[in-house]
Amino acid sequence: MCTSLHRRAFLGAAVGGIGASVLLGGLAGRAFAQAASGSIAAVPLRDGVVQLTGAGCNVVLISSGDAAALVDSGAPEHASELARVVREQTGGAPIERLFNTHWHLEHTGGNDAFAADGATIVAHENTRLWMSTEHYVDWLDRTFEPRPASAQPTDTFFSHEPQPIGATVGNEPVEYGWLREAHTDGDLYVFLPRANVLVAGGAVAAGTYPILDYATGGWIGGLEDATRKLLDLVDDETLIVPDSGPAQRAAHLRAQLEMVTTVRGRVEDLMRKGRSAEEMLAAGVTKEFDAQWGGDPTRFVYNVYNGLWWQGRLDGSL
Repeated sequence: MCTSLHRRAFLGAAVGGIGASVLLGGLAGRAFAQAASGSIAAVPLRDGVVQLTGAGCNVVLISSGDAAALVDSGAPEHASELARVVREQTGGAPIERLFNTHWHLEHTGGNDAFAADGATIVAHENTRLWMSTEHYVDWLDRTFEPRPASAQPTDTFFSHEPQPIGATVGNEPVEYGWLREAHTDGDLYVFLPRANVLVAGGAVAAGTYPILDYATGGWIGGLEDATRKLLDLVDDETLIVPDSGPAQRAAHLRAQLEMVTTVRGRVEDLMRKGRSAEEMLAAGVTKEFDAQWGGDPTRFVYNVYNGLWWQGRLDGSL
């Protein structure tokens, strides 16, 4: 995380010449994830695993016996309704663990409510650091204030290895681990091997281009690596819950890997030739992927470009 902060001064000069006003103006209001509209709906996946939609992001409820856990807690404005729906789904059983896939408000906005009922909040340490520190996200032109202590993760880890083998929610085994520098630098996946369900937060997008929050450590190379790591976890029967939208299968991860690998190669090639992000958009670096990934690639291409500068990585040549 700290390395990303140190790169901000370097990027500031670069952004000034590549249309930052377009990025910060037209895109900032769209924020990170699905729009808030309608009520929260429960979509059963399998074996006591339920996807809750309409909370600002996909929230996943895991119920087994008298135990329950959540992956992500939605946006702040949906916290009360989400808590009500969760109580209905669990018959009043308390949430023992709340996993945060990353720091964004659309995924952590209900933390306070569930922590007040005794939930342990599990996250990567970088997620806790972002939530406890004032920081500026330039592509949104927004400063995020530290979150209250009651909303911050209380059980964090650093390791690259899956955490922890043998953990359960009731009788449901749970494995979780770090996806380094993908959507952010604190992305976490949660895998339920018995139910064969994978929850990956912002590291998996569906119906829209992935968001690479380079201001807090995300970049396209990290997303490429994360997608490969997730593919190693799944089979063709795995249900994969993306940031928003319906659950996907492994074929979708393979399509995401093809897209990010292809776009990364094209952007890096044009960067070496001195091309701007606007010129990359005009050249159609995403053209064959636009129909599947949301049509307008502007934000994605700008964040790919800026993320490569931010990370100081162009196949090691920057």
